Amino acid sequence: MAEQLRGLRSGDFMIGFAHTADVGDGVVAEPIWQDPLVIAVPARHALLVHKEVPLHELGGHPLVLCNPHACEGYCRELGRLLQAVEHKLNVVEKVSSLDMMLTLVGAGYGVGFMTATKIPVSQRPDVVIRPLAMDSAVITTYLLRSDNSNLSASLERFIDRLRDSSVG
Repeated sequence: MAEQLRGLRSGDFMIGFAHTADVGDGVVAEPIWQDPLVIAVPARHALLVHKEVPLHELGGHPLVLCNPHACEGYCRELGRLLQAVEHKLNVVEKVSSLDMMLTLVGAGYGVGFMTATKIPVSQRPDVVIRPLAMDSAVITTYLLRSDNSNLSASLERFIDRLRDSSVG
């Protein structure tokens, strides 16, 4: 993300995407999409008694989270959500890809998080996906652009299409 922000500020990049609006001066972050957050659970796990998993139920369970260097904004937003868990988080691994998270979850190392839009590309027989029992468990994708950039007409049309397809 730091490289993306440098590129936007220097003019090397015209637009970018991030999972956080915390981008500092010189860059505008506009919310484009909101994706519900879901959890990935091993196929045989105590949390599967819930159709929607309450956040407080995650306390004490081993967690496989994303590596903040690989997905900085997503990790920041997930961290804010997990602050509501009363127990100390038991993070057993930090991974740099969705595939690695699903592999570790499927092997029983812990439970992980992903957005609902990733469900179709990540179905596995050893992992069950459950929604969280809270409407505010969403990850927002932001369109990033320099606050002083003059965008081409084609890029403006692209951004307009993104806005038209947005859920909020």
